Amino acid sequence: MRDQPLILIVEDNPASLEIMQVRLEASGYRVITATDGVAGLEAAQSSLPDLILLDLMMPKMDGLEVCRRIKSNERLPFMPIIMVTAKTDTKDVIAGLEAGGDEYLTKPVDHGSLVARVKSMLRIKELHDTVLEQSTQLENQLKTASKIQTLFWPDLPEPTGGIHSWAVSQPAAYVGGDFYDAITLPDKSVLAYVADVSGKGVPAALIMAAVSTKVRAEASLQQNLNLILQAVNGAAYELASAEGYFTTMLLLRYWPEMRKVEIVRAGHLHPLLVSTAGTRELSDLKGVSLGVLEEVEYEIAELALNPGDYLLLFSDGVTEAENERVEQFGYRRLIDHLSTSTLQPRGLGILEAVQKWRGKALANDDLTIFEVWCEPE
Repeated sequence: MRDQPLILIVEDNPASLEIMQVRLEASGYRVITATDGVAGLEAAQSSLPDLILLDLMMPKMDGLEVCRRIKSNERLPFMPIIMVTAKTDTKDVIAGLEAGGDEYLTKPVDHGSLVARVKSMLRIKELHDTVLEQSTQLENQLKTASKIQTLFWPDLPEPTGGIHSWAVSQPAAYVGGDFYDAITLPDKSVLAYVADVSGKGVPAALIMAAVSTKVRAEASLQQNLNLILQAVNGAAYELASAEGYFTTMLLLRYWPEMRKVEIVRAGHLHPLLVSTAGTRELSDLKGVSLGVLEEVEYEIAELALNPGDYLLLFSDGVTEAENERVEQFGYRRLIDHLSTSTLQPRGLGILEAVQKWRGKALANDDLTIFEVWCEPE
């Protein structure tokens, strides 16, 4: 059987204390008492009552200071405090509420008002504790989901023919909608991509899992990039178009020995090619995002990775990363960084630059980078 709520009365007037104690016990509550501020604070910390009736004017420590200390102690659970005062001046009531009081009663305390205020505050206490418990459960579930999502990140292919790859994905929250993959095909070519589901959090992560699974399933059946994306687009359209979700993707296939790359774009940010001639955006790639239209065609572009070339695929968590002044990192700053940085892989340098730019600001979007580069001669 659940215990009745425990109420702490902190009151230095014996008559007032006795009246409130008798009335509350008659209503079925358990009651403990203290007759000065210091004793009241100690009782609150040791007994953790469900509610406190706190007189403002008391010896040793007044009610305002007791209230401040209880509310500022992060180790204590939420305990509603009803300030009890003989003063009816608005300034005194405001002072009590500003100190952290949740409600107030004026003396002499009316029996009906006392019971009504106590019931109201205990309902708030119960709701607060329920929400806190559910929040803790949800946080634990999200932590588990975050660990599970990391299982989607693949082992990247070993360097072959002087071709290397590197990738990172960091969700803004516990889980996110950015993802990448790299799949070695039977002919030793590699199918790789970076994708970004609109939105963040659990829905985006679930769509990410479905799209990732569909890409791998199609890659086992065919290697034509257009046909793969058409099939993935159909699945994305059926899965989430009605809810307004869509997915952007850069899908590429490269042959390490031949240093040949095929690439298609589905609404994603254009990739960057860093070479001895400088950094350029591959802006001629066209293609609509996945899940927007039921039927689509995608253009396949080809390029060669020459010695010293770096091909960078990334999500908008890079260019739209915000600092503490809500300024975005931006394309221009990204290209400027690539023109001066010599850190390898280049993606690692980008990640460090974005983190430095962000400073103490929280991540505002998921971030993913995938890089393929050819060793210099």
